[in-house]
Amino acid sequence: MIAKQVPMKSVGKSDFGGLVKYVTDEQSKNERVGYVNVTNCQTDNWKVAITEVLNTQAQNTRATSDKTYHLIVSFRAGEQIDDATLKAIEARICDGLGYGEHQRVSAVHHDTDNLHFHIAINKIHPTRYTIHDPYNDHKTLGQLCEKLEREYGLEVDNHQAQKTVSENRAADMERHAGVQSLLGWIKRECADQIKGAQSWAELHAVMRSNGLELQERGNGLVITDGAGLGVKASSVARELSKAKLEQRLGAFEATPAHAAAAAVAQAAQARRTQSPPVGKVGSKPPPRSQNRLHNLSQLEAMKINSGRRYEAQPMRSRINTVELYARYKNDQQSSGATRTTEWAKALDRKNRLLESAKRTAQLKRSAIKVIKGAGPGKKVMYSATTKTLKDEIQKVNKQYLAERQAIYDKYQRLAWADWLRAKATEGDQEALGALRARDAAQGLKGNTVAGNAGQKAPQGLPQQDSITKKGTIIYRVGPTAVRDDGDKLKVSRGANQDGLQAALRLAIERYGDRITVNGTDAFKEQIAQAAVAAKLPITFADAALERRRQELLQPITTKENANEHERTRPAAQPGARTTAEQPRADRGRADSRSDGRAGLAATGVNATRAGRAGGRQFRPVRGEPVPGGGLPGKPDIGGVGRKPPPQSQNRLRGLSELGVVQLASGGQVLLPRDVPGHMEQQGAKPDHGLRRDIFGAGRVAAGQDAADKYIAEREAMRLKVFDIPKHTRYNQGNDGAAAFAGIRQVEGQTLALLKRGEEVMVLPVDDANARRLKRVAVGEVVTVTPKGSIKTKGRSR
Repeated sequence: MIAKQVPMKSVGKSDFGGLVKYVTDEQSKNERVGYVNVTNCQTDNWKVAITEVLNTQAQNTRATSDKTYHLIVSFRAGEQIDDATLKAIEARICDGLGYGEHQRVSAVHHDTDNLHFHIAINKIHPTRYTIHDPYNDHKTLGQLCEKLEREYGLEVDNHQAQKTVSENRAADMERHAGVQSLLGWIKRECADQIKGAQSWAELHAVMRSNGLELQERGNGLVITDGAGLGVKASSVARELSKAKLEQRLGAFEATPAHAAAAAVAQAAQARRTQSPPVGKVGSKPPPRSQNRLHNLSQLEAMKINSGRRYEAQPMRSRINTVELYARYKNDQQSSGATRTTEWAKALDRKNRLLESAKRTAQLKRSAIKVIKGAGPGKKVMYSATTKTLKDEIQKVNKQYLAERQAIYDKYQRLAWADWLRAKATEGDQEALGALRARDAAQGLKGNTVAGNAGQKAPQGLPQQDSITKKGTIIYRVGPTAVRDDGDKLKVSRGANQDGLQAALRLAIERYGDRITVNGTDAFKEQIAQAAVAAKLPITFADAALERRRQELLQPITTKENANEHERTRPAAQPGARTTAEQPRADRGRADSRSDGRAGLAATGVNATRAGRAGGRQFRPVRGEPVPGGGLPGKPDIGGVGRKPPPQSQNRLRGLSELGVVQLASGGQVLLPRDVPGHMEQQGAKPDHGLRRDIFGAGRVAAGQDAADKYIAEREAMRLKVFDIPKHTRYNQGNDGAAAFAGIRQVEGQTLALLKRGEEVMVLPVDDANARRLKRVAVGEVVTVTPKGSIKTKGRSR
């Protein structure tokens, strides 16, 4: 986490409104601006807040410094922080700087590889109208960042100042523009040679060999490239300051070329003040021309004869960018020439319109002059003509400024990295590869999806939203953002199932059907569920994750097989009895369930295995036919007895197709496939657990409806706020310990929230359990019994 102030070099350019408009500008991107927060203003609308802040700043007429404080807070690549935490961090930082009561507008940006937010702060206090400038704010910001990193578990950055202001600016230029700076080039190429010089002459020789010059400037020394760029010598290394060099090498000695140039300049100044005597024309040159050839030859000899010189070349990259950089230079030159031409045309249009307006005004004045009438009337007409002319001139000037700005925006000069990003957005794959080959591009981290197959161009996927300076392509799928760095994919924000499925489809088209998933266990579980829900033809490289996918896929495959069997079974025969004709006792469940299980075991049939071998799950409903009881298109199997129906004779595998199984002992067993589908269980369970009533008679449907309504509400909110956990209905397979997360009231029904892992389970409870849960603290571990009651620590009824 890094917090940094962006100072305004010119006070005249400081504009709170312009800053807020920049940080809230979408820039034709969906994935740029997150939330916008207005603090200590009378409104939550940032547009109205601008006017309020400007009025507050106008109350202070004595302050001449910048009245706006621009702060940027940036986080490590891959860190995703919820809005509530970002707002808390913003408040802590502003309080630490002394701006807790000041007006401010903040906005979160997601269009770069690092999550960050901008804060525009009004330095003028809203009630006292005094200006506040924090002293040594960079130290205060470093201390605040260290403390916040520990409290919120953020990745740690180095907040100790180890570089000068010049070094920081040079590093920022190289990182954002992608072009090497003069200071960085000197440090990388010849700093060791310069520091190793043992005399002034040797030092100047080293400078010349690298295309540099060492000159005096004020009370110090500067190193220039001969083309107007220069850096302080002490910025390259502290031992190159003037005081350190004079202490080691003696008094400063300029180069002979500089000394000769200084002597020539001094002599010229003397000649301007006193004219020398002029002799006869002869072989001896006049005094002002004596030694000129010698000086010229000396200057020529001292010219920089360098084997290498500093040039604003791209930073070190993993690919060769010579041809691409030549294209960039040509493009910038042509853009500059086109911009100049367009500006000239716009200026010509402006002048012609002004001349036309003035000519029209002159004709009106001439017409007024020849009109016969009183003087006051003519004076009014002259005044109206002048006002019309001024309005026309103002309109033409305004139109010209708008055209000039539009031309500038269209043909503006771009830095190397910005040009690469613009070309990559247009579809230039070479420019995209150059962005990804920069040293600054480290790739995506965290919860990612990757593959080992050769990359292919994706087809039929959402249109890209933007491209970062590190070559990361951002796709937008509903509320979800998918990032692609060429090697890995990452769902960065709003990780709902649609977004995960979009990322998996992109991975399949790019890497093939064998996918590698990296990240937390919760993320891997979400990926597996998304793959199964979308029925994607995919295989995970992680063996454990692949086994989990197969487990989730098994019930779906079993249900599809059952549906296929239902469609292909033989037609009904005459005489088949319907469910309504069967005796009610035949369709009921036997009371001796334990005896039935014993009889089934005696016959060598495993009830659980037999149930799993069956087809789809079926939930019996009163008044509807049950399997094995005379469905239309099914042969007459008669009543339930010792002899199986004709279609099930001599085969054990057909047992699972019956609603109940008749055992030799006369008992009946409910098969697992007849358990209601929402229970989400695959094996046979005790009948008292399957048919428990945790609400009391008549309230089952009401409790389930209330739970479903609350779950639907939270899931809809989760699509907008990604930090809300997933809510599901509590079922039989979730028995055991869980963390109590609170109770809710929906339509008169009490719902208990139980959190296990990253999921919140919603369980309708009766009044007794509700009263007991009111005494339970949030976060305390509770246990749900098979009968639906909730036990806490200590005694429970």
